[in-house]
Amino acid sequence: MNDILKQLTEIDPKLRKPFPTQDINKITEDFRTEFMKLPNEVDFYDDFHFYCMNIAGTLSYVLSDHINQIPQGQIDMLFQSFFEHYQYEFLEDRIANYHHFYQEYTTFEQARKLLLQLFFPTSNISSH
Repeated sequence: MNDILKQLTEIDPKLRKPFPTQDINKITEDFRTEFMKLPNEVDFYDDFHFYCMNIAGTLSYVLSDHINQIPQGQIDMLFQSFFEHYQYEFLEDRIANYHHFYQEYTTFEQARKLLLQLFFPTSNISSH
């Protein structure tokens, strides 16, 4: 557990980089047809922003020693990757072409998985 907390403390500053707006705009443009096929109105920017804020917010509870105050819905959201949660799985294997977005996503994914390990240390949690 201490190792996980140490890793989370080290990753915290990395979550405070500028948001990859240019890459998100490019993704939205490049995959406009795929986004239009989704059943709901899609706002990729807002979805990614909310997803990242959920992870950063959960981490802030952990680092300020307020784990017992984290809303259950916030923890529940950690069980799915961004692509699973928002039905963007068609993008998952294509995002490496968008460097800043990919870096941001990878960092938040690392934090998400560490948080799950912290909350559920004996579970065999999927590593999407």
